[in-house]
Amino acid sequence: MIPSVNFHLWQPCNMRCKFCYATFQDVKKSILPKGHLPKEQAIDVVRHLAAHGFEKITFAGGEPTLCPWLTDLIRTAKRGGMTTMIVTNGTRLDDAFLETNKDHLDWIAISVDSLDADTNTAIGRTVSGRTPITATGYHTLVDRVKAHGYRLKVNTVVNRRNWKEDLGGFIRHARPERWKVLQALPIIGQNDAHIDDLVVSEAQFEAFVQRHASMAYITRIVPESNAQVRGSYVMVDPAGRFFDNAEGTHRYSLPILEVGSAIAIQQMHYDAEKFEQRGGVYDWADSAWPSRITISGEVASGKSTVGKLLAERLGYDFISIGNATREAAAAQGMDIVSFQRACLADPRMDKRIDRDFAEQCNTTDRVIIDYRLGFRFVERAYHVFLRIAEDSAVERLRKAGRAHETHHTLQERNDSFQQQFQQAYGIDYTEPGHYDLVIDVDHINTPGAVVERIVSALPRGR
Repeated sequence: MIPSVNFHLWQPCNMRCKFCYATFQDVKKSILPKGHLPKEQAIDVVRHLAAHGFEKITFAGGEPTLCPWLTDLIRTAKRGGMTTMIVTNGTRLDDAFLETNKDHLDWIAISVDSLDADTNTAIGRTVSGRTPITATGYHTLVDRVKAHGYRLKVNTVVNRRNWKEDLGGFIRHARPERWKVLQALPIIGQNDAHIDDLVVSEAQFEAFVQRHASMAYITRIVPESNAQVRGSYVMVDPAGRFFDNAEGTHRYSLPILEVGSAIAIQQMHYDAEKFEQRGGVYDWADSAWPSRITISGEVASGKSTVGKLLAERLGYDFISIGNATREAAAAQGMDIVSFQRACLADPRMDKRIDRDFAEQCNTTDRVIIDYRLGFRFVERAYHVFLRIAEDSAVERLRKAGRAHETHHTLQERNDSFQQQFQQAYGIDYTEPGHYDLVIDVDHINTPGAVVERIVSALPRGR
């Protein structure tokens, strides 16, 4: 069984992309004048799909965000145990929508075919036939989606108007988890009136893919030629019927709400092997959070406390370079202060600890790592730095009962770390550019509040 289903719940759209293979004008003219089911029937279709055992559902259209009850459908799907996604042109992804759906919608896939206004106008990717989204608008859009914590996917249809373009700069900015690159697909009865001017050859499609091959270090590129697409998607139309495109046109089942999904799906020709070959199975349900998070910070910034609380909050393990350093000091018969002095005299001691600790970190997932140099040595991680003013740090230490700590001793300790890392690696660990997130903790009252700041900023699925 193919574990993923696309529900094209809404025929209306505020764009008129000429290559669109899902216009559903046939459905609207024949059985569904409004282009969509009533709310309760649409919800029932989602319940049937969840009960059938689909693991992921993608809400598409038309433009799904035009549907007033899209949020109800998303929540129904999530309660049914499915990973949830929408495919959208992005024009209605405002902060209100993103905030409302963030607890139930896992993925947002944004259709981006070009950053050139003339190209988008020519292919019909314009609002109400007139206004294309600008390059700045697309950058702002993906920033907004990621700021709200969604997992991001980008869909691009390669056609005669854009196949020579370079979207590498945009992909480097957006950093989506997946970039699906599709060859413009002719479907009889859907786009055959306009598609002839936009079709590209296999060679042109492959040229676009190869031009962007270097983006593989940023995102998972998923190229899908016409041959790979036909028959490899399980799809449901706005009337609640399964349909396939295996023969170059849409072929529909009986309605799911009339005969049930088990009978309806048997009327289709879906190719599970082709689905797997095109990369249809991936880690869509993985943890929403980065698998590794490093916490760095200045003395008295609370990094160890915050790290432990964050691990508890996310259900992760917690490890600390401090423990590794103390173990190394004990093995040398030294206290920690003497050991740090020895490391300053012989940077090779530091490097051995970093090498061994980094190996531990890079072979462990779902872990919070208390490590000032995590940004340098921990791979595929989200790096956080806690910054604190000297006066605030001294006051914190005083309240913690460490009255012997003064501005002088605090500065001495911070300088010691700076000198140690500078001597060993020639780096300034306090430089903000090393980190994904820098938090000034001076006026944040509790470690728990710092943790919530971190959680709210974490990207999905890194």
